[in-house]
Amino acid sequence: MDIEVRQFQPDDADSFRMLHRACLAHYRIAPATRAQEDRVLACLIAERHIACHLAFADRDPVGFATWGLSFPAGPGVSLVMKELFVSSQARRWGVGRALLSALVDVARDEGCERLDWATDGNNAGARLFYESIGAPRHFKENYRVPREAFDAFQADLGSG
Repeated sequence: MDIEVRQFQPDDADSFRMLHRACLAHYRIAPATRAQEDRVLACLIAERHIACHLAFADRDPVGFATWGLSFPAGPGVSLVMKELFVSSQARRWGVGRALLSALVDVARDEGCERLDWATDGNNAGARLFYESIGAPRHFKENYRVPREAFDAFQADLGSG
């Protein structure tokens, strides 16, 4: 099966919505509201802060990778992949490999020093996939402040 990977275009909005909804369901996250979906799409369309590559098999959307450029990465810039998602029916078709390969091309074209990403510690399937493709592990601690804790976190910052 041929897998086509291309950068998100405004005409891909419906394909992205479908894949994003499947991604949220996969991670058992409540569905996004229409306003939340529209905000994400507005950022993608404006190429503001985030970018996305979509994968298609026989014109059917089967996966996506979201990413952005970040600094510092040693002396330069890195491409940071935020999400790699492949629909359940397309797993083991080479979609994840094709998306990662496309991001390596972007990182090279952008003059990046490296390609970074993380996965949840309890995502055994993702960790097995990354190990199977020989992705080198880099140990860092991740921190996350959920939206509902922004105010309390910010208040704590002022008390230090």
